[in-house]
Amino acid sequence: MANSKYKKRVLFIGVPDMAFVGLDTLLYAGINIVGVLGPKKTHNTYFLFKEFVKSRHQNFIEYDKLSSPELLQQIRDLNVDIAVVCSFNNKIPKVFIDTIKDGILNIHPSLLPKYRGGNPYSRVIINNEKETGVTIHFMSENFDEGDIVCQQRVPLSTIETMGTLFYRTNNIGCRMLLQVLIDYEKTGSIPRHKQPEGEFVKAPNISDEELLVDFTKPADYIERFLRAVNPYLNPMTIYNNQSIKLYKVSVVNKDYKGFTPGQICDIKHNKVLIQTGKGCVIPEIMHFSGFFIGDSGDFINIIQPKIGDKFNNEYT
Repeated sequence: MANSKYKKRVLFIGVPDMAFVGLDTLLYAGINIVGVLGPKKTHNTYFLFKEFVKSRHQNFIEYDKLSSPELLQQIRDLNVDIAVVCSFNNKIPKVFIDTIKDGILNIHPSLLPKYRGGNPYSRVIINNEKETGVTIHFMSENFDEGDIVCQQRVPLSTIETMGTLFYRTNNIGCRMLLQVLIDYEKTGSIPRHKQPEGEFVKAPNISDEELLVDFTKPADYIERFLRAVNPYLNPMTIYNNQSIKLYKVSVVNKDYKGFTPGQICDIKHNKVLIQTGKGCVIPEIMHFSGFFIGDSGDFINIIQPKIGDKFNNEYT
Protein backbone atom coordinates (compact mmCIF):
# COMPACT_ATOMS: atom_id res chain seq x y z
CA MET A 1 0.00 0.00 0.00
CA ALA A 2 1.19 3.45 -0.85
CA ASN A 3 2.99 5.66 1.60
CA SER A 4 1.11 8.86 2.26
CA LYS A 5 1.33 12.15 4.09
CA TYR A 6 -2.42 12.09 4.65
CA LYS A 7 -2.94 13.27 8.23
CA LYS A 8 -6.70 13.46 8.62
CA ARG A 9 -7.96 10.58 10.72
CA VAL A 10 -10.68 8.64 8.92
CA LEU A 11 -13.12 6.10 10.31
CA PHE A 12 -14.38 3.63 7.70
CA ILE A 13 -17.91 2.19 8.02
CA GLY A 14 -19.32 -0.39 5.64
CA VAL A 15 -20.58 -3.82 4.74
CA PRO A 16 -19.75 -6.03 1.74
CA ASP A 17 -19.69 -5.93 -1.18
CA MET A 18 -19.27 -2.18 -1.52
CA ALA A 19 -17.06 -2.05 1.58
CA PHE A 20 -14.46 -4.27 -0.11
CA VAL A 21 -14.08 -1.81 -2.99
CA GLY A 22 -14.28 1.27 -0.79
CA LEU A 23 -11.75 0.21 1.81
CA ASP A 24 -9.17 -0.89 -0.72
CA THR A 25 -9.65 2.27 -2.80
CA LEU A 26 -8.88 4.46 0.21
CA LEU A 27 -6.08 2.32 1.61
CA TYR A 28 -4.17 2.03 -1.65
CA ALA A 29 -4.41 5.80 -2.07
CA GLY A 30 -2.80 6.23 1.35
CA ILE A 31 -5.83 7.55 3.25
CA ASN A 32 -5.23 7.39 7.00
CA ILE A 33 -7.84 4.84 8.14
CA VAL A 34 -7.79 4.63 11.95
CA GLY A 35 -10.61 2.15 12.41
CA VAL A 36 -13.06 0.00 10.46
CA LEU A 37 -16.64 -0.56 11.59
CA GLY A 38 -18.34 -3.42 9.78
CA PRO A 39 -21.51 -5.49 10.15
CA LYS A 40 -22.73 -6.87 13.45
CA LYS A 41 -21.77 -10.39 14.49
CA THR A 42 -25.25 -11.57 13.54
CA HIS A 43 -24.82 -10.48 9.91
CA ASN A 44 -23.93 -13.17 7.39
CA THR A 45 -20.91 -11.21 6.12
CA TYR A 46 -19.43 -10.50 9.55
CA PHE A 47 -16.65 -13.11 9.56
CA LEU A 48 -15.82 -12.62 5.88
CA PHE A 49 -15.45 -8.86 6.26
CA LYS A 50 -13.54 -9.14 9.52
CA GLU A 51 -10.96 -11.40 7.88
CA PHE A 52 -10.73 -9.01 4.94
CA VAL A 53 -10.06 -6.06 7.27
CA LYS A 54 -7.48 -8.02 9.25
CA SER A 55 -5.73 -9.01 6.01
CA ARG A 56 -5.28 -5.28 5.37
CA HIS A 57 -3.79 -4.90 8.89
CA GLN A 58 -6.57 -2.55 9.93
CA ASN A 59 -8.21 -1.91 13.30
CA PHE A 60 -11.51 -3.85 13.16
CA ILE A 61 -13.97 -2.44 15.70
CA GLU A 62 -16.40 -4.82 17.40
CA TYR A 63 -19.76 -3.61 18.68
CA ASP A 64 -23.25 -4.73 19.63
CA LYS A 65 -25.08 -1.42 19.49
CA LEU A 66 -24.07 1.77 17.67
CA SER A 67 -25.27 3.94 20.55
CA SER A 68 -23.51 2.00 23.31
CA PRO A 69 -21.35 4.18 25.60
CA GLU A 70 -18.42 1.77 25.18
CA LEU A 71 -18.41 2.10 21.40
CA LEU A 72 -18.88 5.87 21.48
CA GLN A 73 -15.94 6.22 23.85
CA GLN A 74 -13.83 4.00 21.62
CA ILE A 75 -14.60 6.25 18.66
CA ARG A 76 -13.79 9.36 20.68
CA ASP A 77 -10.47 7.82 21.71
CA LEU A 78 -9.58 7.38 18.03
CA ASN A 79 -9.80 11.17 17.61
CA VAL A 80 -11.58 10.79 14.27
CA ASP A 81 -11.69 13.79 11.93
CA ILE A 82 -14.22 12.36 9.52
CA ALA A 83 -16.03 9.08 8.88
CA VAL A 84 -17.06 7.55 5.56
CA VAL A 85 -19.77 5.01 4.78
CA CYS A 86 -19.62 2.52 1.92
CA SER A 87 -23.00 0.78 2.29
CA PHE A 88 -24.30 0.01 5.75
CA ASN A 89 -27.25 -2.03 7.01
CA ASN A 90 -28.03 -0.12 10.21
CA LYS A 91 -29.23 3.40 10.81
CA ILE A 92 -26.47 5.45 12.40
CA PRO A 93 -27.88 7.34 15.40
CA LYS A 94 -27.28 11.04 15.96
CA VAL A 95 -25.32 10.34 19.14
CA PHE A 96 -22.81 8.42 17.01
CA ILE A 97 -22.72 11.06 14.26
CA ASP A 98 -22.00 13.70 16.89
CA THR A 99 -18.81 11.92 18.01
CA ILE A 100 -17.19 12.62 14.61
CA LYS A 101 -15.51 16.01 14.38
CA ASP A 102 -16.43 16.91 10.79
CA GLY A 103 -19.32 14.50 10.24
CA ILE A 104 -19.93 11.35 8.24
CA LEU A 105 -19.85 11.10 4.46
CA ASN A 106 -22.00 8.56 2.64
CA ILE A 107 -22.06 7.26 -0.93
CA HIS A 108 -25.60 7.01 -2.28
CA PRO A 109 -26.20 5.47 -5.72
CA SER A 110 -28.69 7.99 -7.09
CA LEU A 111 -29.02 11.68 -7.85
CA LEU A 112 -30.41 12.79 -4.52
CA PRO A 113 -32.98 13.89 -3.57
CA LYS A 114 -34.42 11.45 -6.14
CA TYR A 115 -34.43 7.79 -5.16
CA ARG A 116 -33.83 8.03 -1.45
CA GLY A 117 -34.03 4.57 0.05
CA GLY A 118 -32.47 1.14 0.22
CA ASN A 119 -32.54 0.06 -3.44
CA PRO A 120 -32.02 2.80 -6.03
CA TYR A 121 -30.31 0.26 -8.29
CA SER A 122 -33.51 -1.67 -8.97
CA ARG A 123 -35.95 1.24 -8.88
CA VAL A 124 -34.31 3.32 -11.61
CA ILE A 125 -34.33 0.33 -13.98
CA ILE A 126 -37.93 -0.59 -13.13
CA ASN A 127 -39.00 3.01 -13.74
CA ASN A 128 -37.24 3.04 -17.13
CA GLU A 129 -34.98 5.96 -16.24
CA LYS A 130 -32.40 6.91 -18.83
CA GLU A 131 -29.84 7.94 -16.25
CA THR A 132 -29.11 7.72 -12.56
CA GLY A 133 -26.07 8.87 -10.62
CA VAL A 134 -23.96 8.87 -7.50
CA THR A 135 -24.14 11.36 -4.66
CA ILE A 136 -21.64 11.99 -1.88
CA HIS A 137 -23.54 13.53 1.02
CA PHE A 138 -23.29 14.11 4.74
CA MET A 139 -25.29 11.76 6.94
CA SER A 140 -28.06 13.19 9.09
CA GLU A 141 -30.71 11.78 11.41
CA ASN A 142 -32.89 10.86 8.43
CA PHE A 143 -31.85 8.47 5.68
CA ASP A 144 -30.39 10.14 2.57
CA GLU A 145 -31.44 13.68 3.52
CA GLY A 146 -28.08 15.16 4.53
CA ASP A 147 -26.25 17.97 2.73
CA ILE A 148 -24.89 17.13 -0.72
CA VAL A 149 -21.15 17.38 -1.37
CA CYS A 150 -20.96 16.33 -5.03
CA GLN A 151 -22.77 14.29 -7.67
CA GLN A 152 -22.00 12.47 -10.91
CA ARG A 153 -24.51 11.41 -13.54
CA VAL A 154 -24.48 7.79 -14.76
CA PRO A 155 -26.26 6.75 -17.99
CA LEU A 156 -28.34 3.57 -17.97
CA SER A 157 -28.07 1.08 -20.81
CA THR A 158 -31.00 -0.84 -22.28
CA ILE A 159 -29.52 -4.09 -20.90
CA GLU A 160 -28.66 -2.70 -17.44
CA THR A 161 -29.08 -5.06 -14.50
CA MET A 162 -28.99 -4.48 -10.78
CA GLY A 163 -25.60 -6.19 -10.78
CA THR A 164 -24.01 -4.13 -13.55
CA LEU A 165 -25.30 -0.90 -12.04
CA PHE A 166 -24.13 -1.93 -8.55
CA TYR A 167 -20.64 -2.59 -9.93
CA ARG A 168 -20.41 0.66 -11.90
CA THR A 169 -21.80 3.00 -9.27
CA ASN A 170 -19.70 1.40 -6.52
CA ASN A 171 -16.51 2.12 -8.40
CA ILE A 172 -17.58 5.62 -9.42
CA GLY A 173 -18.71 6.43 -5.87
CA CYS A 174 -15.47 5.23 -4.28
CA ARG A 175 -13.39 7.33 -6.67
CA MET A 176 -15.56 10.35 -5.92
CA LEU A 177 -15.18 9.77 -2.18
CA LEU A 178 -11.41 9.51 -2.52
CA GLN A 179 -11.25 12.86 -4.31
CA VAL A 180 -13.41 14.49 -1.61
CA LEU A 181 -11.01 13.20 1.07
CA ILE A 182 -7.95 14.39 -0.85
CA ASP A 183 -9.45 17.87 -1.15
CA TYR A 184 -10.43 17.76 2.53
CA GLU A 185 -6.82 17.07 3.49
CA LYS A 186 -5.66 20.08 1.47
CA THR A 187 -8.28 22.60 2.57
CA GLY A 188 -9.54 21.31 5.90
CA SER A 189 -13.16 21.75 4.80
CA ILE A 190 -15.77 20.12 2.59
CA PRO A 191 -18.25 22.14 0.49
CA ARG A 192 -21.89 21.26 1.08
CA HIS A 193 -25.37 22.41 0.18
CA LYS A 194 -28.79 21.46 1.46
CA GLN A 195 -31.02 19.15 -0.52
CA PRO A 196 -34.15 20.66 -2.10
CA GLU A 197 -37.35 20.22 -0.14
CA GLY A 198 -40.41 18.52 -1.58
CA GLU A 199 -41.72 15.15 -2.67
CA PHE A 200 -39.40 13.02 -4.78
CA VAL A 201 -39.56 9.49 -6.16
CA LYS A 202 -38.33 7.02 -3.53
CA ALA A 203 -36.37 3.76 -3.69
CA PRO A 204 -37.67 1.28 -1.10
CA ASN A 205 -36.29 -2.24 -0.98
CA ILE A 206 -37.97 -4.84 -3.18
CA SER A 207 -40.57 -6.70 -1.12
CA ASP A 208 -41.17 -10.45 -1.24
CA GLU A 209 -44.60 -9.75 -2.71
CA GLU A 210 -43.07 -7.74 -5.55
CA LEU A 211 -40.83 -10.68 -6.44
CA LEU A 212 -43.91 -12.61 -7.58
CA VAL A 213 -43.93 -11.91 -11.32
CA ASP A 214 -47.07 -9.94 -12.18
CA PHE A 215 -48.15 -10.94 -15.67
CA THR A 216 -50.88 -8.28 -15.66
CA LYS A 217 -48.07 -5.76 -16.15
CA PRO A 218 -46.91 -4.97 -19.71
CA ALA A 219 -44.27 -7.23 -21.22
CA ASP A 220 -41.63 -4.49 -21.36
CA TYR A 221 -42.18 -3.77 -17.65
CA ILE A 222 -41.66 -7.45 -16.78
CA GLU A 223 -38.47 -7.55 -18.85
CA ARG A 224 -37.12 -4.48 -17.01
CA PHE A 225 -38.17 -5.83 -13.64
CA LEU A 226 -36.25 -9.06 -14.14
CA ARG A 227 -33.14 -7.09 -15.10
CA ALA A 228 -33.68 -4.79 -12.14
CA VAL A 229 -33.30 -7.62 -9.61
CA ASN A 230 -30.67 -9.68 -11.46
CA PRO A 231 -28.58 -11.34 -9.96
CA TYR A 232 -29.27 -10.62 -6.28
CA LEU A 233 -32.99 -11.35 -5.96
CA ASN A 234 -35.15 -14.20 -7.24
CA PRO A 235 -38.38 -13.29 -9.07
CA MET A 236 -40.79 -16.21 -8.99
CA THR A 237 -43.91 -17.56 -10.60
CA ILE A 238 -45.84 -20.84 -10.28
CA TYR A 239 -46.70 -23.40 -12.95
CA ASN A 240 -48.65 -26.59 -12.15
CA ASN A 241 -47.94 -26.02 -8.45
CA GLN A 242 -44.19 -25.92 -9.09
CA SER A 243 -42.17 -22.78 -8.36
CA ILE A 244 -40.20 -21.20 -11.18
CA LYS A 245 -37.49 -18.60 -10.77
CA LEU A 246 -37.66 -16.44 -13.85
CA TYR A 247 -34.38 -14.65 -14.62
CA LYS A 248 -34.67 -13.33 -18.17
CA VAL A 249 -37.37 -12.87 -20.80
CA SER A 250 -37.59 -11.38 -24.28
CA VAL A 251 -40.52 -9.24 -25.39
CA VAL A 252 -42.94 -9.85 -28.25
CA ASN A 253 -45.07 -6.81 -29.08
CA LYS A 254 -48.17 -8.80 -29.92
CA ASP A 255 -51.34 -9.68 -28.02
CA TYR A 256 -53.16 -12.98 -28.47
CA LYS A 257 -56.94 -12.57 -28.30
CA GLY A 258 -58.79 -14.86 -25.93
CA PHE A 259 -55.88 -15.31 -23.52
CA THR A 260 -55.52 -13.76 -20.07
CA PRO A 261 -52.27 -12.55 -18.48
CA GLY A 262 -50.09 -15.47 -17.44
CA GLN A 263 -51.51 -17.92 -19.99
CA ILE A 264 -49.35 -19.69 -22.56
CA CYS A 265 -50.74 -18.30 -25.80
CA ASP A 266 -48.40 -19.92 -28.31
CA ILE A 267 -45.67 -22.55 -28.54
CA LYS A 268 -43.53 -22.50 -31.66
CA HIS A 269 -39.92 -22.71 -32.79
CA ASN A 270 -38.86 -23.93 -29.34
CA LYS A 271 -40.35 -20.78 -27.78
CA VAL A 272 -43.10 -20.41 -25.19
CA LEU A 273 -45.09 -17.19 -25.42
CA ILE A 274 -46.87 -15.97 -22.29
CA GLN A 275 -49.55 -13.32 -22.56
CA THR A 276 -49.10 -10.27 -20.32
CA GLY A 277 -51.12 -7.12 -19.72
CA LYS A 278 -49.71 -5.82 -23.01
CA GLY A 279 -47.66 -7.98 -25.34
CA CYS A 280 -46.02 -11.32 -24.60
CA VAL A 281 -42.85 -12.54 -22.98
CA ILE A 282 -40.69 -15.51 -23.87
CA PRO A 283 -38.75 -17.10 -20.98
CA GLU A 284 -35.05 -17.08 -21.83
CA ILE A 285 -33.56 -18.23 -18.51
CA MET A 286 -35.63 -20.05 -15.90
CA HIS A 287 -35.07 -22.32 -12.93
CA PHE A 288 -37.90 -24.84 -12.81
CA SER A 289 -38.29 -26.02 -9.21
CA GLY A 290 -35.55 -28.58 -8.47
CA PHE A 291 -35.57 -29.99 -12.00
CA PHE A 292 -33.50 -27.84 -14.35
CA ILE A 293 -32.13 -24.43 -15.29
CA GLY A 294 -32.74 -23.66 -18.93
CA ASP A 295 -34.68 -21.78 -21.58
CA SER A 296 -38.05 -22.13 -23.32
CA GLY A 297 -36.77 -25.05 -25.36
CA ASP A 298 -35.81 -26.97 -22.25
CA PHE A 299 -39.18 -26.13 -20.70
CA ILE A 300 -40.97 -27.51 -23.77
CA ASN A 301 -38.88 -30.67 -24.01
CA ILE A 302 -38.90 -31.55 -20.30
CA ILE A 303 -42.27 -30.28 -19.03
CA GLN A 304 -44.31 -30.47 -22.27
CA PRO A 305 -46.56 -27.46 -21.58
CA LYS A 306 -49.78 -26.85 -23.49
CA ILE A 307 -51.35 -23.73 -24.94
CA GLY A 308 -53.77 -22.37 -22.35
CA ASP A 309 -51.70 -23.46 -19.35
CA LYS A 310 -51.24 -20.65 -16.89
CA PHE A 311 -48.48 -19.15 -14.79
CA ASN A 312 -49.77 -17.54 -11.61
CA ASN A 313 -48.78 -16.50 -8.10
CA GLU A 314 -50.76 -19.01 -6.08
CA TYR A 315 -50.61 -22.74 -5.43
CA THR A 316 -53.86 -24.57 -6.13
